Amino acid sequence: MSLPVQLGKLLEGDEMTDLTLEVNGEAIYAHKAILGARSPYFKALLFGSMVESKLGYLRIEDTETEVFKYVLQYIYTDTIDKSPEIPSTNLAQKLLVAADRYGVEGLKMKCEEKLSKDVTLDSVLSSFALAEKYYCSKLKEACFKFATEPANLGNLMFTEEYLQFMKNYPALVAELRSRSGCSERRTQNFYAILKRQTR
Repeated sequence: MSLPVQLGKLLEGDEMTDLTLEVNGEAIYAHKAILGARSPYFKALLFGSMVESKLGYLRIEDTETEVFKYVLQYIYTDTIDKSPEIPSTNLAQKLLVAADRYGVEGLKMKCEEKLSKDVTLDSVLSSFALAEKYYCSKLKEACFKFATEPANLGNLMFTEEYLQFMKNYPALVAELRSRSGCSERRTQNFYAILKRQTR
């Protein structure tokens, strides 16, 4: 039996656990040594000078329960749901945020790879925002490559999401225009047409 499988079985049961994680009201039993070895966030909490290091209890409130369980699975086994691949774009986006928060770099890289391969009109703007906020250069380049395709950019510019994206990320929009050769005048023409269509 391989080490990841053995560690996965430890996570599934409550043998030899020394830590209770309360995740949005649900109790999950874990092992301080494993969390500390795999996550600098948990290492600081559980083995530093903070109060939590003296306790066998930790409350998690800033991550969805399902997402946190996937993070734990990766910490213990290097897999998600016993699979080397992340099953969906939506889950990958949520996991990327959680992986960054808990300092699980391997999982963050896996999420970035998944999102970079699966850029679509539905996901490109949210992935752009994640790439900018969490310093994911590979994902950012994948989003630029997709969005600068003339047909894709045209479709994006006619969405409400893009209007909001312009307000929140003006520097990204400026770089997107520059890379695509889309001038300010052309952009204004797009929105003049859009306003006429929505009257």
